[in-house]
Amino acid sequence: MSPQKTQIQWIAGTFGFIFISDQIAKAIVIRNIEPHQAYRGDVFFHFTHQRNTGLIGGVFSDVPLVAYIAPLAGLAVLAYMYTQLNRESRSQAIAYGMLIGGALGNILDRIRLGSVTDYMQFHFYFIPFDFPWKYYPAFNIADAGIIIGVCLLFITLSLYPISEEHAPGDN
Repeated sequence: MSPQKTQIQWIAGTFGFIFISDQIAKAIVIRNIEPHQAYRGDVFFHFTHQRNTGLIGGVFSDVPLVAYIAPLAGLAVLAYMYTQLNRESRSQAIAYGMLIGGALGNILDRIRLGSVTDYMQFHFYFIPFDFPWKYYPAFNIADAGIIIGVCLLFITLSLYPISEEHAPGDN
């Protein structure tokens, strides 16, 4: 099998895993937890039901146009990034699939519901002083896929060179 076909399979599999697991988790949360409520199964971490009209962590929630434009701009960057991936790097393919799965999972929510459903939250109750994120902003599997995918992609891009077919000046 060609390296490009293998790469596409890894991207598609990772995309499917992130996208589907995120959508299933969101459906369970919407069905079982009232908005702005929490199921406190653990003191440090709990499931909640938050409606996020902004970006990750609620940034730009007061400027809804940014929350619609930024993900589309991110998809344009990802389309370009695909051309730069090393066809031999499974790690880059997985990172790319995580990014696409997370981005499309949140974009689907924003289009379908007008906001993104966030459902996981850390509570740093044990810290004896107040700080802005004692309750860490709620997030979801799509957000985690985006963050982990970005970190993994940066690491692998520094470890694996751009494939020869994409090297600058080789047109």
